[in-house]
Amino acid sequence: MKRMLRIAVACSLGLALVAPGLRAAEESTPVGPEKPEAAPARSYSIRYRLDVHGMVEKDHPATLEVMAAEAEVTGEIGQHFSYAVQIPFYTSMKGRGRGMHFGNLYVIYRGKLGEPTVKVGQFVLPFGNLHYYETHTRPVQTLYRYSLGARIDPGIAVEGYLGKATEFQVAVTTGNGPYRKDNNGNKVVTARVSHTFELGDNELRLGVSALRGKLPVFSLMSEPGMSGGDVLEFSDKNRVAVDAELYWGPYLMRAEVVAGDDNGRGAYGHWLQFSYPLSYQTSLEAGIERWSQFSGGLTGYWAGIEHKLTEGKTARLVFETGRRREGGMSMETARVTGQFLVEF
Repeated sequence: MKRMLRIAVACSLGLALVAPGLRAAEESTPVGPEKPEAAPARSYSIRYRLDVHGMVEKDHPATLEVMAAEAEVTGEIGQHFSYAVQIPFYTSMKGRGRGMHFGNLYVIYRGKLGEPTVKVGQFVLPFGNLHYYETHTRPVQTLYRYSLGARIDPGIAVEGYLGKATEFQVAVTTGNGPYRKDNNGNKVVTARVSHTFELGDNELRLGVSALRGKLPVFSLMSEPGMSGGDVLEFSDKNRVAVDAELYWGPYLMRAEVVAGDDNGRGAYGHWLQFSYPLSYQTSLEAGIERWSQFSGGLTGYWAGIEHKLTEGKTARLVFETGRRREGGMSMETARVTGQFLVEF
């Protein structure tokens, strides 16, 4: 028994003497080199689009035109940068009409969560319903073609949120359109703020915009959003606008009211559109627009139907009619447009 006790005591003393050495060895064991940080994640996607229009217009021969054969590349570099590039392979649009539809080329910097983003490059002006309503792929355009005279413009923009449901955009651009030099050095300043209201199961978004700068004024006898249009002059424009987008049950209403002046001469108008879905694939649309400027005025009406053939394939048929007056002349317009749009 005494022998066993002596052995146990000896073992305990041995462990007590050895343990510190083991701990010291563990603590002094060199740690291997840290693994290098992973390279910033990079990703991109490409969306292809083919947009074909067949048009029958009063006092004009019927036409079949490729309005857009293009690719849109969007991507991200790391956590802070994203980009977008619009590449038109072919379009029948010419002049400034082409610049109203093609030219997106920008980089966005995102800081910490909740901080404003900074956009640099060529982008859609944040004025009125242009900020959220994509007109590029639609036969009917909004008032921007006459009220602003531009849609895509090079410059810098800051965008962010003022609370959960209020957002803002501020941009400084050249006013001469994409891929064009600043022809006068007079920058265009655009600002917009909007708030989204939850009305039970319905939703209303209201926006207020302001713009100041030198921009082109187009003849009302031309269609700048399609054919390029005739530029009457470059004017110092002041604009304010109220825009609205209302989702009420199955109905969708978009509206915009614009007022201001061109070198002190009054300019104002409104644009209103209603949409009603007949089914998941088919919807009806109708609208009205009016615009008045120093050279004359116009009134237009349209009605159409949209049908989603398959995923990524859409067909639209639109009838437009109206009246234009300018420089003592007047013109009645009527046009039927059939559109076949493929996106993949």
